[in-house]
Amino acid sequence: AVVSTQSTGTITDSCQEIHVKAEDEGVVVGRSMEFSLPLHSHLVTEPAGTVHETPALPNCPGDPFSFTNRFKAITVYGIFRGKWCQTTADGINEAGLSASVLYFKDNAEYIDPSSITGTACDNAIPQTKVVTYILATYKTVQQVKNDLESGKFPTVWAGYDLGIVVPLHYNIIDKTGAGLVLEHVKGLGVKWYDNTVGVLTNSPPYFWHMENLRNYPHFQRNDERREGFKYSSLGDTFSLSPQWTGSGLLGLPGDYTSPSRFVKAATLLSLAPIPATTNEAIVQVFHHMNAADIPFGIVETGPLGRSSFNWWILIKDLGGGCLYYRTYTDLSVKKLCLDNIPDVKSAMRMEGRFEDSFRDISGELKQFDSIVPGGHTEL
Repeated sequence: AVVSTQSTGTITDSCQEIHVKAEDEGVVVGRSMEFSLPLHSHLVTEPAGTVHETPALPNCPGDPFSFTNRFKAITVYGIFRGKWCQTTADGINEAGLSASVLYFKDNAEYIDPSSITGTACDNAIPQTKVVTYILATYKTVQQVKNDLESGKFPTVWAGYDLGIVVPLHYNIIDKTGAGLVLEHVKGLGVKWYDNTVGVLTNSPPYFWHMENLRNYPHFQRNDERREGFKYSSLGDTFSLSPQWTGSGLLGLPGDYTSPSRFVKAATLLSLAPIPATTNEAIVQVFHHMNAADIPFGIVETGPLGRSSFNWWILIKDLGGGCLYYRTYTDLSVKKLCLDNIPDVKSAMRMEGRFEDSFRDISGELKQFDSIVPGGHTEL
């Protein structure tokens, strides 16, 4: 038996994730969180040995299924109405594995928890804990694929969060640059795909997004062969050439729907130069994510008119084991590395104050004549 997730007009999520591999082999993952509910996101650090116990199942006697972190990890959880959310939204472990959830509205379907019995009780998790389990258990994408193919990966059952069976699909990236999309698709069951394009957004399923890219083969970096609008009149030929740059990207989707964001992100990734270093990849990915930023009040949903907007952007350096992020109000970039997390489970709120977003540079002004031209690094 299965449980299909139901559409709700009060919750929307427009998350996006991409990944880039630099010439120095560094892999950088960028992810945005757009949501219509105030989740008060926190970074939660977990040392190796952290034990996770899943909720009890109705037809499974004895202790609920539990698992233990093989690796230390940094994860992202929210707080809603004074309680910790059940869903692990994102994270990275010390093996260099990244895992995240993205909203999968109207397409997700999970096993009915009441149908799990017998030996299946010893290897079953709710969809809200898939990221937790992956970060606790695996080093590489290939290991995840191996367990999915062999049937060793836990059965995923329909768990509640935010008052609903929250619909999710998953993006998994390791420090080699290998990527995997995992989906529990209504009517199709468990599906997984190599994430070769380096992008995931929301519904429809991943395979649909990849087919949709066939409709956009014409984008290019420059204006070559963009000769303008040509026409004839009374025997004369006219040509109205573009008077601006960027014609190579004319028609690039720019709205906030999931299909359009997928096409835009995939196009920008395919056209962007490969960064030479991991640090350059971090900078590039921040700029890619800026292109997906949704300001507050632009997208509203449901009878309450809730706004789905960019709560935060998170950048993960998988080889370095570090997270970089900025939030909607505090625009400064902050950093947390696995090497520096405490030996006990800890947490900190991500959002900060606008006053912490900037520094006053008036004291750095110099007399104009003292500035030597040519002393700046060119991009």
